[in-house]
Amino acid sequence: MGAGSGIDITSLAQNLVDAEKAPRADAINKNISKNQAVVSGYAAVKYALSNIQAAFDGLKNRSGFNSISVSNSQPSTLSVAATSSANAGGHTIMVAALAKEQRSLGGQTFATAATAITGLTSLSFSLNGGASTAIAVGSATPSGVVDALNGAGLGLNAQLVDTGNGFKLIVSGPTGAANSFTLASNVPNSLSFNQNLQSASSAVLQVDGLDITSSTNSITSAIPGVTLNLTATNASYTVDAQTGQRALDGNGNLILSGTPTSINLTNDTSATKTKLLALVTAYNDANSLLNEVTNSKSTLATYGGTLAGNSSVRALRDQLRAMVTGDSSTAGGANGTGPARTLSALRDVGIEIDKTGNLTTNTVNMDLALQYKFKDTVTLLSGNQENQGSFDTAPSGLAGDASKKIVAMLSSTGTVTTETANANTRITKFQDDLTKLNDRMAGLLVRYQKQFAAMDSIVGQTKSTQTGLTSTFAGMQAMYTNK
Repeated sequence: MGAGSGIDITSLAQNLVDAEKAPRADAINKNISKNQAVVSGYAAVKYALSNIQAAFDGLKNRSGFNSISVSNSQPSTLSVAATSSANAGGHTIMVAALAKEQRSLGGQTFATAATAITGLTSLSFSLNGGASTAIAVGSATPSGVVDALNGAGLGLNAQLVDTGNGFKLIVSGPTGAANSFTLASNVPNSLSFNQNLQSASSAVLQVDGLDITSSTNSITSAIPGVTLNLTATNASYTVDAQTGQRALDGNGNLILSGTPTSINLTNDTSATKTKLLALVTAYNDANSLLNEVTNSKSTLATYGGTLAGNSSVRALRDQLRAMVTGDSSTAGGANGTGPARTLSALRDVGIEIDKTGNLTTNTVNMDLALQYKFKDTVTLLSGNQENQGSFDTAPSGLAGDASKKIVAMLSSTGTVTTETANANTRITKFQDDLTKLNDRMAGLLVRYQKQFAAMDSIVGQTKSTQTGLTSTFAGMQAMYTNK
């Protein structure tokens, strides 16, 4: 091509196609870039919302406020475990007796664990003088007796002890006076349990002057939300000199002598305060990012200005603002000591919003709420709920309700996912348009090349004719001029 006319027809055809294609391709690419920016912007919004949700999640479960601090004057006497349902306060505890299990010793000594016990087929068990229960013995040996007792489901613990002079059977039951038992075999001369190494007894203690008897050394009902695990005694009974019985005071409680254990339960509010401050930080970070993605003049790389003028983002921001400024669905009541006010919103626990839309912290009000209205703060934030599902409609406190709303925002049908999907759909459509434009321009280039090739051929033929005619005329002129 170009041989006839001398023109670079290939470049000419390409330049004509490029001139026609460029404005259309630029428009399509701008739309692709615009929607890619929308996807990037919503990715940033999703990240910010996820951080706020995590902050709310730290405050939505009642167990998350399990911050009771315990002091114990006699840890060798008992240990104390407190849950979030425990009330702050002090208590005195005197332990006069620990719960013990009955421990019975077999009367016979056996040479080995496999020594045969002639005629043994069953054992009889009676709890606290009640009806007898038959226990079948599969193997008439000491080890067979252990297996039968441990597998009977009666709460017994049997073991063989090597005394150095043979094997002895020891059987224990659960702790508590009501768990005393008798045990016999169908061959009493070969196997008996007539010697008690220890009798079953119940724990006896006083909590704040009130007598308590327990079959176990783990006391869960004496102080709400608190478990006392008794390990030693710190008191003894006073005996009435006339009756020889345990002496009682005027209220019918035991008179005990000894040094009581003092335990003090206090609300450790530091963990809750840390979580509240984390919420403030997460919200302010999100607010700052939303400012950038909606600011057309933002200089922030990648995300800045990507969602300028986007009404859906404005709606999300309004919802977030309502979460931190609105009233809780479970306002904390005005109970306890200190400021007698109802806790209705975050502003009542020292978190307020300023004119820029950021949260600020009034640490004085926060400390007052946590110190004097801790349970009300828990109610305000969590609604005293635990692991409430995102579709549960029960009031779940300010944090719980906010978490559910953010979950909805980020769900497959939520604003963030829907807007991102719409932008990706538009990107795919514009990419298809670009592909179609490239295909049309490729066809146009082929057409131009054919047309210009034909033109070039005509020009070449014309030049050839011109050359022939010029030669003929020159010959004729030479004939007449003799030159």
